Amino acid sequence: MTAIDPTTLPPDQLAEMLAAWAEGDYASEAAVGLLTHAARGYWLRSHLFLANCVTAVDDGWSRHGEVPMAVIDWEAVPALIAGGVPASSGELRVLCAAASLAGVDTGPLRELTASLDVDNLAAVLDAIAHSSGWHEYGLTHTVTGRQGEDDR
Repeated sequence: MTAIDPTTLPPDQLAEMLAAWAEGDYASEAAVGLLTHAARGYWLRSHLFLANCVTAVDDGWSRHGEVPMAVIDWEAVPALIAGGVPASSGELRVLCAAASLAGVDTGPLRELTASLDVDNLAAVLDAIAHSSGWHEYGLTHTVTGRQGEDDR
């Protein structure tokens, strides 16, 4: 197994390698997808994030055989944020939401979604749905405002 410096990988290649690692685990797929598609893919270009939270190899094992693979150490995310990684508040919230989907306590959902722009909020909502097994893409759910009420 040969290590690859993740800071040298183009974002599209890194996204493929992360997807190969996450495949089959809805929560991991959702977290990786969120980092890949939200915040304009900022975290796949962040040198500090890649150097501190991502490990890459040229011969990881997947159900498709040996493939280049990258792994995120989600437990390292809170320390990275506490250390003052340069990012906008929206980018930080996206990273925290992704880590939360992966099982790391990064704060209440209310705080993670506060002040997100429409695109990032949509990406977070899609990730939450994916992690819960909702894979009916293109399906629209109407929010009725009747949460907890009987729909009679």
